[in-house]
Amino acid sequence: MMLNQPFKTAHGVTMIELLIVIAIAAILATIAVPSFTGMLHDFRQKSALGLLVSDLNQARGEAIKRNTRVLVCVRNLAGTDCGAGNNWQAGWVVCADTNSDGTCDATTALSPNPVIVRPALDAALTLTSTVTPMQFNANSSAAATTLTLGGTWSGATSRIITVANTGNISK
Repeated sequence: MMLNQPFKTAHGVTMIELLIVIAIAAILATIAVPSFTGMLHDFRQKSALGLLVSDLNQARGEAIKRNTRVLVCVRNLAGTDCGAGNNWQAGWVVCADTNSDGTCDATTALSPNPVIVRPALDAALTLTSTVTPMQFNANSSAAATTLTLGGTWSGATSRIITVANTGNISK
């Protein structure tokens, strides 16, 4: 026995409704992308800042622990020694300098030397210092230095890291 059932209506989305949703999504994306890009740049800048401060603290601690001079400097292209200049865009190295010649020692109690090799910064970031190379002595003292981490995007703020003569690092 067959019951008479009314025709079922099709449930779905019409082409007009789909186009309206796509148009609204496109408008929202257009508004959100510049804000998201700025947030992404700020996140990269804060990450680089935290990484640099961490490496500076580690260099200071290694100088005290190993009772020797430790450098933090612009890295050369090979990433094996200090480079020239005060533009840290290429990255930085942390290494022992027991003979106080301003370069990473080939043979040292720190193994490996350089201890830390950081790659180049994001192209939108800039990092400069007032003193290169930075040095931490065995008594934790250092030459007073200011590092400035900035950005090339619109509305970028500069973040300052200060290393005092006592070796104290602040941001």
